[in-house]
Amino acid sequence: MMAYNALPSMHLRELWWAGGLCGIFWSIGNLGSIVAVDILGEGVGYSSCQAALLVSGLWGIFWFGEIRGWITILSWIASACLTIAGLLMLSYEHVDKVV
Repeated sequence: MMAYNALPSMHLRELWWAGGLCGIFWSIGNLGSIVAVDILGEGVGYSSCQAALLVSGLWGIFWFGEIRGWITILSWIASACLTIAGLLMLSYEHVDKVV
């Protein structure tokens, strides 16, 4: 019982709407990724969904300042360009479904 009382409050009364809204957005994103993979195929659709890591990296660099130093940032940008180039090469391999 002492361990339970030592836990911090979850503040459910204040945060239920923010948590619910985030859950809705998460579910919409998951639905979008399923549709993308269904329409574009595994190679292009899944890779496009994983490109969200690039957006996270940009947030980390420009908004949160998690990555510092020009060499590190330029290395990340070079890796991001390589990722985008790979995604573009995969997209040229995409063949439309025959109905």
